[in-house]
Amino acid sequence: MTSILSTYKLYGYDNLFLEFDNLLNNNLLPNKILLSGANGIGKYTFAVHFINYVLSKNEDDSYSFKSKQININNKSFKLMNNSTHPNFSLINLKINKKNIEIEQIRNIINYSQKSSFNQNKRFILIDNIELLTKSASNSLLKLLEEPPENLYFILIHDNSYRILETIKSRSINFKINFTNKSIIEITEKIMGEEDFSNINNTYLKMYNSIGDLVFLNNFAKKYEINIKSYTVKELLNYIISKKLYKKDSELNIFIFRLIQLLLFESFYLSKDNKIYDLYKYFILKMNNTIKYNLDIESLFFEFKNTLINE
Repeated sequence: MTSILSTYKLYGYDNLFLEFDNLLNNNLLPNKILLSGANGIGKYTFAVHFINYVLSKNEDDSYSFKSKQININNKSFKLMNNSTHPNFSLINLKINKKNIEIEQIRNIINYSQKSSFNQNKRFILIDNIELLTKSASNSLLKLLEEPPENLYFILIHDNSYRILETIKSRSINFKINFTNKSIIEITEKIMGEEDFSNINNTYLKMYNSIGDLVFLNNFAKKYEINIKSYTVKELLNYIISKKLYKKDSELNIFIFRLIQLLLFESFYLSKDNKIYDLYKYFILKMNNTIKYNLDIESLFFEFKNTLINE
Protein backbone atom coordinates (compact mmCIF):
# COMPACT_ATOMS: atom_id res chain seq x y z
CA MET A 1 0.00 0.00 0.00
CA THR A 2 1.29 3.48 -0.89
CA SER A 3 1.74 5.83 2.06
CA ILE A 4 0.11 9.25 1.99
CA LEU A 5 3.55 10.65 2.89
CA SER A 6 7.06 10.14 1.57
CA THR A 7 8.69 11.50 4.72
CA TYR A 8 7.60 11.17 8.35
CA LYS A 9 9.80 14.02 9.56
CA LEU A 10 8.99 17.64 8.72
CA TYR A 11 11.75 20.10 7.89
CA GLY A 12 11.66 23.88 7.53
CA TYR A 13 8.14 24.50 8.85
CA ASP A 14 8.78 25.10 12.55
CA ASN A 15 7.54 28.71 12.54
CA LEU A 16 4.36 28.01 10.57
CA PHE A 17 3.64 24.94 12.70
CA LEU A 18 3.97 27.06 15.85
CA GLU A 19 1.68 29.73 14.35
CA PHE A 20 -0.97 27.13 13.53
CA ASP A 21 -0.67 25.58 16.98
CA ASN A 22 -1.17 28.97 18.64
CA LEU A 23 -4.25 29.61 16.50
CA LEU A 24 -5.56 26.17 17.39
CA ASN A 25 -5.02 26.61 21.13
CA ASN A 26 -6.78 29.99 21.06
CA ASN A 27 -9.72 28.68 19.00
CA LEU A 28 -8.71 30.98 16.14
CA LEU A 29 -7.69 28.41 13.54
CA PRO A 30 -9.42 29.40 10.27
CA ASN A 31 -11.80 26.76 8.95
CA LYS A 32 -10.78 27.54 5.34
CA ILE A 33 -7.01 27.59 4.91
CA LEU A 34 -5.20 28.09 1.61
CA LEU A 35 -1.53 27.05 1.55
CA SER A 36 -0.07 28.76 -1.49
CA GLY A 37 3.46 28.44 -2.87
CA ALA A 38 5.68 26.79 -5.46
CA ASN A 39 5.05 23.15 -6.26
CA GLY A 40 7.15 20.70 -4.27
CA ILE A 41 8.15 22.86 -1.28
CA GLY A 42 6.32 20.68 1.25
CA LYS A 43 2.90 22.33 1.64
CA TYR A 44 1.07 19.02 1.47
CA THR A 45 3.57 17.34 3.81
CA PHE A 46 3.11 20.15 6.33
CA ALA A 47 -0.69 19.82 6.12
CA VAL A 48 -0.64 16.05 6.77
CA HIS A 49 1.76 16.50 9.69
CA PHE A 50 -0.36 19.23 11.27
CA ILE A 51 -3.61 17.29 10.82
CA ASN A 52 -2.05 14.19 12.38
CA TYR A 53 -0.80 16.35 15.25
CA VAL A 54 -4.36 17.56 15.93
CA LEU A 55 -6.08 14.20 15.47
CA SER A 56 -3.54 12.18 17.48
CA LYS A 57 -3.67 14.27 20.64
CA ASN A 58 -4.43 12.08 23.68
CA GLU A 59 -3.54 8.94 21.71
CA ASP A 60 -0.67 6.53 22.24
CA ASP A 61 2.37 7.20 20.05
CA SER A 62 1.01 10.64 19.25
CA TYR A 63 2.67 13.17 16.95
CA SER A 64 5.98 14.54 18.25
CA PHE A 65 5.56 18.31 18.34
CA LYS A 66 9.15 18.82 19.47
CA SER A 67 10.83 16.86 16.65
CA LYS A 68 8.02 17.43 14.09
CA GLN A 69 7.75 13.73 13.39
CA ILE A 70 4.90 11.30 12.74
CA ASN A 71 4.87 8.04 14.64
CA ILE A 72 3.92 5.33 12.13
CA ASN A 73 2.43 3.27 14.98
CA ASN A 74 -0.02 6.02 15.87
CA LYS A 75 -3.67 4.97 15.51
CA SER A 76 -4.82 8.16 13.78
CA PHE A 77 -1.98 8.06 11.27
CA LYS A 78 -2.72 4.43 10.41
CA LEU A 79 -6.36 5.33 9.81
CA MET A 80 -5.37 8.39 7.74
CA ASN A 81 -3.01 6.24 5.71
CA ASN A 82 -5.75 3.68 5.08
CA SER A 83 -8.31 6.37 4.15
CA THR A 84 -10.52 5.18 7.01
CA HIS A 85 -10.17 7.97 9.58
CA PRO A 86 -13.69 9.26 10.35
CA ASN A 87 -12.38 12.82 10.84
CA PHE A 88 -10.12 13.07 7.80
CA SER A 89 -10.81 13.13 4.07
CA LEU A 90 -8.17 13.55 1.35
CA ILE A 91 -8.82 14.66 -2.22
CA ASN A 92 -6.01 14.48 -4.76
CA LEU A 93 -5.44 13.84 -8.43
CA LYS A 94 -6.31 10.23 -9.32
CA ILE A 95 -3.79 8.07 -11.17
CA ASN A 96 -3.80 8.72 -14.94
CA LYS A 97 -6.13 11.70 -14.51
CA LYS A 98 -5.26 15.28 -15.42
CA ASN A 99 -7.95 16.98 -13.35
CA ILE A 100 -9.79 16.66 -10.05
CA GLU A 101 -13.34 15.88 -11.09
CA ILE A 102 -16.71 16.92 -9.72
CA GLU A 103 -17.48 13.40 -8.46
CA GLN A 104 -14.58 13.71 -5.99
CA ILE A 105 -16.04 16.96 -4.66
CA ARG A 106 -19.46 15.38 -4.37
CA ASN A 107 -17.88 12.71 -2.20
CA ILE A 108 -16.58 15.30 0.26
CA ILE A 109 -19.95 17.05 0.25
CA ASN A 110 -21.45 13.75 1.44
CA TYR A 111 -18.62 13.42 3.96
CA SER A 112 -19.23 16.95 5.26
CA GLN A 113 -22.82 16.06 6.14
CA LYS A 114 -21.75 13.29 8.50
CA SER A 115 -21.31 13.92 12.20
CA SER A 116 -17.89 14.25 13.78
CA PHE A 117 -16.42 11.23 15.59
CA ASN A 118 -16.09 11.97 19.33
CA GLN A 119 -16.99 15.61 18.62
CA ASN A 120 -13.43 16.21 17.42
CA LYS A 121 -12.32 18.49 14.62
CA ARG A 122 -12.69 17.13 11.10
CA PHE A 123 -10.37 17.95 8.21
CA ILE A 124 -10.76 17.95 4.45
CA LEU A 125 -7.41 18.20 2.68
CA ILE A 126 -7.45 18.99 -1.04
CA ASP A 127 -4.11 18.88 -2.83
CA ASN A 128 -3.56 20.54 -6.22
CA ILE A 129 -6.75 22.61 -6.18
CA GLU A 130 -5.53 24.38 -9.32
CA LEU A 131 -6.40 21.12 -11.12
CA LEU A 132 -10.09 21.26 -10.24
CA THR A 133 -12.42 21.27 -13.23
CA LYS A 134 -14.69 24.29 -13.49
CA SER A 135 -17.71 22.31 -12.31
CA ALA A 136 -15.69 20.85 -9.41
CA SER A 137 -14.50 24.35 -8.42
CA ASN A 138 -18.07 25.69 -8.40
CA SER A 139 -19.27 22.72 -6.37
CA LEU A 140 -16.48 23.22 -3.83
CA LEU A 141 -17.27 26.93 -3.64
CA LYS A 142 -20.82 26.20 -2.49
CA LEU A 143 -19.46 24.02 0.32
CA LEU A 144 -16.93 26.66 1.35
CA GLU A 145 -19.62 29.33 1.60
CA GLU A 146 -21.33 27.62 4.55
CA PRO A 147 -19.13 24.85 5.95
CA PRO A 148 -20.53 22.70 8.76
CA GLU A 149 -19.37 23.42 12.28
CA ASN A 150 -16.06 21.90 13.36
CA LEU A 151 -15.05 21.12 9.75
CA TYR A 152 -11.73 22.51 8.52
CA PHE A 153 -10.56 22.80 4.92
CA ILE A 154 -6.88 22.90 4.01
CA LEU A 155 -6.42 23.66 0.32
CA ILE A 156 -3.02 23.21 -1.34
CA HIS A 157 -2.30 25.57 -4.23
CA ASP A 158 0.63 25.68 -6.66
CA ASN A 159 0.74 29.45 -7.12
CA SER A 160 2.12 29.21 -10.65
CA TYR A 161 -1.47 28.38 -11.69
CA ARG A 162 -4.62 30.40 -11.16
CA ILE A 163 -7.59 29.33 -9.10
CA LEU A 164 -11.03 30.88 -8.81
CA GLU A 165 -10.79 34.25 -7.06
CA THR A 166 -13.97 33.35 -5.18
CA ILE A 167 -12.23 30.31 -3.64
CA LYS A 168 -9.21 32.44 -2.75
CA SER A 169 -11.35 35.20 -1.24
CA ARG A 170 -13.22 32.76 1.01
CA SER A 171 -9.99 31.32 2.45
CA ILE A 172 -7.23 32.62 4.69
CA ASN A 173 -4.16 32.50 2.47
CA PHE A 174 -0.82 31.46 3.95
CA LYS A 175 1.90 32.15 1.37
CA ILE A 176 4.92 29.89 1.73
CA ASN A 177 8.37 30.70 0.39
CA PHE A 178 11.87 29.39 1.05
CA THR A 179 15.22 30.91 0.13
CA ASN A 180 17.43 28.86 -2.17
CA LYS A 181 19.81 28.32 0.76
CA SER A 182 16.98 26.89 2.90
CA ILE A 183 15.83 24.63 0.06
CA ILE A 184 19.33 23.17 -0.31
CA GLU A 185 19.68 22.64 3.46
CA ILE A 186 16.25 20.96 3.78
CA THR A 187 16.80 18.80 0.69
CA GLU A 188 20.15 17.57 2.01
CA LYS A 189 18.52 16.55 5.31
CA ILE A 190 15.77 14.63 3.50
CA MET A 191 18.05 12.93 0.97
CA GLY A 192 21.18 12.37 3.04
CA GLU A 193 24.71 13.50 2.17
CA GLU A 194 25.52 10.68 -0.26
CA ASP A 195 22.47 11.11 -2.51
CA PHE A 196 22.66 14.88 -2.27
CA SER A 197 26.26 14.90 -3.50
CA ASN A 198 25.12 13.19 -6.71
CA ILE A 199 22.94 16.12 -7.78
CA ASN A 200 24.35 18.34 -10.53
CA ASN A 201 24.95 21.88 -9.22
CA THR A 202 22.92 23.21 -12.15
CA TYR A 203 19.77 21.78 -10.61
CA LEU A 204 20.64 23.08 -7.14
CA LYS A 205 21.09 26.62 -8.43
CA MET A 206 17.98 26.68 -10.60
CA TYR A 207 15.39 24.59 -8.77
CA ASN A 208 13.14 26.31 -6.25
CA SER A 209 11.49 23.09 -5.14
CA ILE A 210 12.49 20.54 -2.52
CA GLY A 211 10.08 18.04 -4.02
CA ASP A 212 11.56 18.43 -7.50
CA LEU A 213 15.08 17.72 -6.24
CA VAL A 214 13.93 14.65 -4.31
CA PHE A 215 11.96 13.50 -7.36
CA LEU A 216 15.02 14.04 -9.55
CA ASN A 217 17.13 11.89 -7.23
CA ASN A 218 14.53 9.10 -7.10
CA PHE A 219 14.08 9.27 -10.88
CA ALA A 220 17.84 8.91 -11.43
CA LYS A 221 17.95 5.88 -9.14
CA LYS A 222 14.94 4.24 -10.79
CA TYR A 223 16.38 4.53 -14.32
CA GLU A 224 20.02 4.14 -13.21
CA ILE A 225 21.07 7.54 -14.55
CA ASN A 226 24.19 9.37 -13.40
CA ILE A 227 22.31 12.63 -12.93
CA LYS A 228 25.51 14.51 -12.05
CA SER A 229 26.64 14.32 -15.69
CA TYR A 230 23.30 15.24 -17.31
CA THR A 231 22.49 18.80 -18.37
CA VAL A 232 18.84 19.89 -18.34
CA LYS A 233 18.67 19.61 -22.15
CA GLU A 234 20.20 16.12 -22.12
CA LEU A 235 17.81 14.95 -19.41
CA LEU A 236 14.77 16.28 -21.29
CA ASN A 237 15.96 14.63 -24.50
CA TYR A 238 16.39 11.32 -22.67
CA ILE A 239 12.92 11.40 -21.07
CA ILE A 240 11.03 12.53 -24.19
CA SER A 241 12.91 10.30 -26.66
CA LYS A 242 12.28 7.19 -24.55
CA LYS A 243 8.68 8.28 -23.81
CA LEU A 244 9.19 7.58 -20.12
CA TYR A 245 6.22 9.81 -19.28
CA LYS A 246 3.96 7.07 -20.66
CA LYS A 247 5.24 4.69 -17.99
CA ASP A 248 5.08 7.20 -15.15
CA SER A 249 2.36 9.88 -15.13
CA GLU A 250 4.14 11.77 -12.33
CA LEU A 251 6.82 12.67 -14.86
CA ASN A 252 4.50 15.11 -16.66
CA ILE A 253 4.75 17.91 -14.12
CA PHE A 254 8.45 17.17 -13.67
CA ILE A 255 9.00 17.61 -17.44
CA PHE A 256 7.12 20.92 -17.30
CA ARG A 257 9.55 22.11 -14.61
CA LEU A 258 12.54 21.05 -16.74
CA ILE A 259 11.14 22.85 -19.79
CA GLN A 260 10.68 26.05 -17.79
CA LEU A 261 14.24 25.73 -16.47
CA LEU A 262 15.78 25.20 -19.89
CA LEU A 263 13.90 28.08 -21.50
CA PHE A 264 14.68 30.44 -18.62
CA GLU A 265 18.35 29.43 -18.62
CA SER A 266 18.58 29.87 -22.41
CA PHE A 267 17.07 33.36 -22.25
CA TYR A 268 19.17 34.37 -19.22
CA LEU A 269 22.41 33.44 -21.02
CA SER A 270 21.52 34.77 -24.46
CA LYS A 271 19.14 37.68 -23.72
CA ASP A 272 17.59 36.71 -27.07
CA ASN A 273 14.00 37.95 -27.39
CA LYS A 274 13.18 34.99 -29.63
CA ILE A 275 13.93 32.68 -26.70
CA TYR A 276 11.72 34.83 -24.46
CA ASP A 277 8.89 34.56 -27.00
CA LEU A 278 9.36 30.76 -27.00
CA TYR A 279 9.28 30.80 -23.21
CA LYS A 280 5.93 32.61 -23.19
CA TYR A 281 4.58 30.37 -25.94
CA PHE A 282 5.42 27.09 -24.21
CA ILE A 283 4.37 28.27 -20.74
CA LEU A 284 0.95 29.19 -22.17
CA LYS A 285 0.77 25.90 -24.05
CA MET A 286 1.68 23.89 -20.94
CA ASN A 287 -0.99 25.68 -18.90
CA ASN A 288 -3.60 25.07 -21.60
CA THR A 289 -2.58 21.41 -21.88
CA ILE A 290 -3.37 20.96 -18.19
CA LYS A 291 -6.46 23.17 -18.18
CA TYR A 292 -8.13 21.69 -21.27
CA ASN A 293 -6.78 18.14 -20.99
CA LEU A 294 -4.94 18.37 -24.34
CA ASP A 295 -2.54 15.85 -25.88
CA ILE A 296 0.63 16.02 -23.81
CA GLU A 297 2.76 13.93 -26.15
CA SER A 298 2.44 16.38 -29.05
CA LEU A 299 3.51 19.20 -26.72
CA PHE A 300 6.64 17.35 -25.62
CA PHE A 301 7.66 16.47 -29.16
CA GLU A 302 7.02 20.01 -30.40
CA PHE A 303 9.30 21.27 -27.66
CA LYS A 304 11.94 18.63 -28.45
CA ASN A 305 11.96 19.52 -32.15
CA THR A 306 11.98 23.24 -31.46
CA LEU A 307 14.65 23.59 -28.78
CA ILE A 308 16.46 20.28 -28.22
CA ASN A 309 17.02 19.27 -31.84
CA GLU A 310 17.82 22.78 -33.02
